[in-house]
This record gives sequence, C-alpha cells and structure tokens, in this order.
Amino acid sequence: MASESTAADGSNTAAINRPKNLPNFSHVPWPVRPRDGINYDFVATLYLIGSALALSFYLLETKILAPLLVENDVDATTTTTDESDGTTGTEENGEEGGNAWKEFASGMQGMYFIFAPFVPCLLWSLLVRYFWLKETKKISLDKKDN
Repeated sequence: MASESTAADGSNTAAINRPKNLPNFSHVPWPVRPRDGINYDFVATLYLIGSALALSFYLLETKILAPLLVENDVDATTTTTDESDGTTGTEENGEEGGNAWKEFASGMQGMYFIFAPFVPCLLWSLLVRYFWLKETKKISLDKKDN
C-alpha cells in the first residue's frame, strides 16, 4: 500500500498499528475522512430526510401558501381603510375558516430555514460516504482474495 509509513528503524508502522481487516483512511483529506465504526449510509439517510423536509417546507410556502400570504398582505391594507368606516371585525365573505388558513400560512413562513443546514451537511456526508464505501469495498475484495 502506498499509504503505509515506516519508522526510523525501517519497520512498517501501518502494519503494526492497524489490523489488516480495518480500513485505512490516512490518504483521505481530514474534513471528509471517515471514522471507524460509523455507518455513513445511516448518516446520509438522516441528512437526506432533513433536506427533504427543508425542500418540502420551502415548496409549501412558495407554491401552496403564497396566495394566502399575498391575500394576507392585501387584507392588512384594506382593513385599515375598513376600520375608518366603522365596521366591526366580522368576515365579509362569511368564511370563518379563511382566517385559520391565513394564520397557518403566516406561521409556516420561513419554516424551511430551520432545516436548511441539512442540505450542505447532506453534500458533506455523501462525500464522506463515497470515501467510506471505496475503502470498505477494497477491504472486502482483499478478504475474497485470501
């Protein structure tokens, strides 16, 4: 192996320090170096779920709830003019559920920001997983040869 190091006396320190059946990640840069004992399939799956939540909340806000948010802004400007007419706070169209949906839409606004950090973490975990799979595949092929 090219990543094996030698001590001052010429002995092979990689063979002494690390058993043959464990992967050697010394050639991988430290920010994406996999650690022994961590299943990066599981890590990437959890980051994928968090990223999917971020995407779904973003799409919910921009595609589905956007008309309610725009109506909410329009209603806010028209209620100031209606208040000068002396009308009460009753619904003009008779819908009681309309206010609840507008309240829900304003409460969901910006919810995707909570899950947004999962997206770069997903990219990082996929890169680490790539190196992890590459090395574990190499170990399994070495076991087959023996």
